Amino acid sequence: MAGPELTLSRDQATELTSYRTELGELGDIAALESAILQDPELSTRLARWFAGSLYHEAKALWTRHDHFVIRGVPPSDDGSTGLLVAAAFFPRLKPYRGARIVKHFRLSPWTTELSHTLAEGHFHTDINTAAQPPIGTVMQCVVPDPDAPRHGQLRVARLDDLLDSVRRAGNPRVWRFLTEDRVIMENGTDPDSWSGRITDGSTIRFHPVTLRSAQRRCGLNPPDLEDCLAAIHEAALSVSHPIDLAPGEMLVVSNRRALHQRSACTVRFRSFPRDFETRAVAVLHALEGPS
Repeated sequence: MAGPELTLSRDQATELTSYRTELGELGDIAALESAILQDPELSTRLARWFAGSLYHEAKALWTRHDHFVIRGVPPSDDGSTGLLVAAAFFPRLKPYRGARIVKHFRLSPWTTELSHTLAEGHFHTDINTAAQPPIGTVMQCVVPDPDAPRHGQLRVARLDDLLDSVRRAGNPRVWRFLTEDRVIMENGTDPDSWSGRITDGSTIRFHPVTLRSAQRRCGLNPPDLEDCLAAIHEAALSVSHPIDLAPGEMLVVSNRRALHQRSACTVRFRSFPRDFETRAVAVLHALEGPS
């Protein structure tokens, strides 16, 4: 089943590549990130490039579906073309480590770190222990999975669809867990924690890892946590569909009105054990939605 998407024209893709070189002084992504963070008018100028029907189409998809795919974006090894498209759509992007915006994830068969492991991911929202999580998550494919599209697919489960699925399943316990129970989420890599209801009106914050981390540390989450998480995973699967991205293509998803997930990934060794091909993505977050 095809999901919401739009496609850059060939002329728009050419303009984007030219703009990237002009702004980035030979295309260096650090220069692009610095320019975007230091010049508050740059996003407006980028939006003019992204203007007209394409911008309004993207905004309509964001409003109606809480996510959309962008095809026809020129590939970039560093995520710089995705950065410019994101800056054209979102007025304010989240910096980290001072002046960086884009995070890079290359999967590995030799790690158990959540963001880099080959194992299937959880349906979740990002940065869910923050006082105000980002409003949007943007992912650009740098290198697809070696076994794509059978592996490395993305999925999006909208909150409204998820709650409808739980309601139809007639599972009042999972409904209460999502809408009434107060839970604790804890990020095991830093001291941040958050307590409250998973859903608050039309928004959600959710990650099995932070819920489990808090359960291990303080034991205050519901004793049937695992049963609830399993039921939510199945409900999210039932209301989502696989999304395949080619190099350059992007997924833009609400980080407050939807969950996203990645399927299991693979690796292809060129020379065992260190030289291998695997999925790589560039990820960034938006702090403010389109105007």
